[in-house]
Amino acid sequence: MNIYAKLTLLCVSLVFFTSSVLYFFVNRELERTFSEELLSNVTKQSEQTISNIERFVYSRLNELKIAATDPYFRQDNISQADLTRKLQELESLNDLYASFSFFNNDRLRIADSKSLSVGKTHSLSTYWTKISPTIDAVVDVDRSESTELNVMNFATVVKDPETREPKGVLVGSILVDELYKFMGDISLGENERQLSVTLLDEGGIILYTQDESKTVLEDKFADFDLIQKVKNASARVERIETEDQFLFVAKEQGYLNNVGNDWTLVVSIGKEEALLPLAEIQKKLLWVILLALGASIILALIVANIFVRPIVKLSKIAEDLGKGNLSAEIKITSNDEVGKLASQLSNASQVLIRRLDEQKKLNDKLEHQKNEMVAQKQLLEQANRQVSDSIIYAQRIQRSILPEITVLSKLVKDAFVFYEPKDVVSGDFYWFERVRQGRNEYLIIACADCTGHGVPGAIMSIMGSNQLTNIVYYQNYIDPNKILARLDKVIKFELKRDENQNQDGLEIGICIINLDDLKMEFAGAGIPLYLIKKGTNELITYKSPKFMIGGIEGDEKEVAGKLNKEEVQLEEGDKIYLSSDGFQDQFGGEHDKKFLSKNFKKLIEDISEKPMSDQIKDLENAFRSWKKNTPQTDDVVVIGVEV
Repeated sequence: MNIYAKLTLLCVSLVFFTSSVLYFFVNRELERTFSEELLSNVTKQSEQTISNIERFVYSRLNELKIAATDPYFRQDNISQADLTRKLQELESLNDLYASFSFFNNDRLRIADSKSLSVGKTHSLSTYWTKISPTIDAVVDVDRSESTELNVMNFATVVKDPETREPKGVLVGSILVDELYKFMGDISLGENERQLSVTLLDEGGIILYTQDESKTVLEDKFADFDLIQKVKNASARVERIETEDQFLFVAKEQGYLNNVGNDWTLVVSIGKEEALLPLAEIQKKLLWVILLALGASIILALIVANIFVRPIVKLSKIAEDLGKGNLSAEIKITSNDEVGKLASQLSNASQVLIRRLDEQKKLNDKLEHQKNEMVAQKQLLEQANRQVSDSIIYAQRIQRSILPEITVLSKLVKDAFVFYEPKDVVSGDFYWFERVRQGRNEYLIIACADCTGHGVPGAIMSIMGSNQLTNIVYYQNYIDPNKILARLDKVIKFELKRDENQNQDGLEIGICIINLDDLKMEFAGAGIPLYLIKKGTNELITYKSPKFMIGGIEGDEKEVAGKLNKEEVQLEEGDKIYLSSDGFQDQFGGEHDKKFLSKNFKKLIEDISEKPMSDQIKDLENAFRSWKKNTPQTDDVVVIGVEV
């Protein structure tokens, strides 16, 4: 049997077999799915409806409870007219309610929003039989004694706020027809076929129905005995199948703290009506399958005739190309897909020949470029190592000029330095030392913030630290104003400020403490002094003028005159703090903003009573917590000293 006969037989067999199997399984799955979806659809609607009723009842009872707390209803001498106006106000606030009434404890109607049956005693029935010392908010469905309409009565006890004794009963009435909003749209979906919906009380009496042949509050549901069998079922909705209909029974189970009223929602539909659309769908499906089968057989014959012969030729050509004969001639000239495939295959073989040649040339070029890139990468890695080694060595040099904190700790009661460079090296530095002048012994503490950070800032910090040492040790300066003025002059000279109009320099705060009598002098340029007296956590700020040392106009004497000098008498236990602006300027937090000076001062106040070892931990934690993943903005140094 040649390929034409094989292909024809195969196509016809596959189409017939596929159509038969498809009809069998689709029809069976259609029946199952339709039934399950119908039952599931009505079950979900029933469950949603009974839940809506429960939430509706719960919300109305809560409204009545809230209204019952109004002082109007708790007054002893309120007039009927005032009560009536209050009830009318409640009615106007909610369109659901048909009326509101207020009764005393003897069921006497004191006031009514519609002014109906005022002064009459309500019968001892309906909600009056449900209210008790433990149940002070109830709902029932009954015929209104004042309007003769079927209503849902929501009643709650009004209690004295102090003694909790009953003052009366507030009742809100809603027409039973409002339940149509929850039950009027239950349907099967197709053509909006409505289902029969009935709401029953615990005894089977109909509270609401769409069946006009039944009388609400009088007739009992016909199949109530059958429904009673599923009363204690665990599922929210139970399905009951009788000979001719489906019943969906949804039991009220209570909502939140409302235990419910033991109502039952029953949705019913006849089996014949429920499954009516299925027969029509099955009929249409059968016609579709038969038409598809006939068309597929004809198409299979045509396809077999058209495609077999060119495919044989194309197969032979593909075999030659597969053996590496890329120059094989392809003689298929038809204009269909097979012909186009043959033409594309021919073009592809020619393109492949050219591409192989181009690829060889490209591979040679890429190999050469790769070798060049490897060489450049090695040079970059070597240069990077040299730069990194230089910066690390610069860090060791900078660290070596910073004084040890142990030196400061020996001269005062306690101290800390929080030092956090932005990069490997820092533009901030701290400086302190003990010096003698005559019989007096002094402790000099300085905190400085040089312009820039990284390597340029580090160079400035080393120069500033060395010049401080030179001015204090070798020139014997002990006055903070004079020290800063001389430092300004030296930096101007070092930076050739007369020749270069750059803005490099440093902000600094310097304290000189007489260790004999604890008198302290402070001067600064851009860095303030913070003081907390012993026994308090109130922070005192000594500001300094916003100058940049190395850039103040004037000679040394004029510069000293522009700087302020503060004289402070310290006592044992006082704490002083100097800080660059790196901490306050750090971005972070929830909104990625600066930490700010006011928050920094508040932080110092909050931690000031702790030991210095704990204070530095709190500063570190606060800084890292604020910064998180935000890049560090500037170098940070904070000095704390307890004298």
